[in-house]
Amino acid sequence: MRRVRPGLRFSTINTSQINLQVVSKKNLQRSVCKMAAANKEQKVGVEEGEEFEFHGDILETLLSHVPLIHLVPASHVSKSWRAAVSSSLRHPRPWLILHAQSTRSLFTTTSHAYDPRSDIWIHISHPPINYIPDLKSSHSNFLYMLSNSQFSFSFDPLNIEWYRVKPPLVWRYDPIVARVGNSVVIAGGGCDFGDDPLAVEIYDLSTRLWHSCDQMPLRLRETMATPYLSIAATAERLIVTDKESGETHWFDPGTKFWSGSFDLCTGQPVTSYHIGSTDNTGLILIGLCKIQNVERVKIWKLGGENFECDEMGEMPGEYVEKLRKGSCGKCSINTRVAGNVVYVYNDVGEVVACELIGSGVCRWWRVRNVEARGGLDDRVVFTCSVVGIDDLHKVMRAGSGRFEVIDE
Repeated sequence: MRRVRPGLRFSTINTSQINLQVVSKKNLQRSVCKMAAANKEQKVGVEEGEEFEFHGDILETLLSHVPLIHLVPASHVSKSWRAAVSSSLRHPRPWLILHAQSTRSLFTTTSHAYDPRSDIWIHISHPPINYIPDLKSSHSNFLYMLSNSQFSFSFDPLNIEWYRVKPPLVWRYDPIVARVGNSVVIAGGGCDFGDDPLAVEIYDLSTRLWHSCDQMPLRLRETMATPYLSIAATAERLIVTDKESGETHWFDPGTKFWSGSFDLCTGQPVTSYHIGSTDNTGLILIGLCKIQNVERVKIWKLGGENFECDEMGEMPGEYVEKLRKGSCGKCSINTRVAGNVVYVYNDVGEVVACELIGSGVCRWWRVRNVEARGGLDDRVVFTCSVVGIDDLHKVMRAGSGRFEVIDE
């Protein structure tokens, strides 16, 4: 058995030649060997029929370029492979998931996920969602459907598991909905005559009971629905920002208390405010600005109790132009944030991603398009979640989902 020297590195890696669909250690090792032999700049001589094992840094480096869904069988090969898989996932990058619901048959929903780890799109097959109302989302990883008879919601990374509970007391059309700690907060959007349009209710996931709260601040009365508000959630608070003015409030489900008003002062002419919560930076603001008649997209860190703005980075101009051209000549953005990645997208599916590496460093790239938006009449909803190998294991063991890489 020939072993590769621990210090060896490959300058380029062609992961398309690795087939990790089989759990056989021998077959997996053979696939990696073929990949190494095909690499033009590698220095290892691989003779016909010869076998050798990858260990340590070499194995970890190779696996770090393999699509996440293919690491599931690899993690079952041996303890050393399982450790290498775990090490290759030390810095997970969240998936952007596109859900398309047919308006002709509301039970029919298709899901496609973008995995930035390998820059691929994945088709996710899952059981139909047997519930009729519109599929919606007002927060990065929270999907929900609401009618006057039932409230269904999902917040697991792949949105496979659904809770079905009694609806809130106030009928709402387009509220903001998010999970904060062990509570699901549903606020605003009240539309029935006589109902308070600023009503707030909390569903306790432990007791499975609804609780009424003080209404949203009166200053949000004209913008109390999802299209006009951007929200972020931490473990303790829901933060709500008016997309047009930047006026910001926070809500604490524990005390059922709303804060006063804060203005997000960037010192620049922001025309569209979007907030999010990241792992290494905390709260951030993604703003669309118009400076000297040029549209620009910037990111600020929000710090302190007063949400002071500290600029972190700016989207390259060519990516802003892509978003603008896809929106009939006017740049219009939405955002989804998870982990340390921000996804900025427009109404026609152009997507630009930014990874917040730390120390004010932003790495931008354009997400390649996928023919996954369904028909012109389909309702499209984006979510964003950090998906781990345990999440894939759980889905595959339960037989509740199947994953297939989409060819370019």
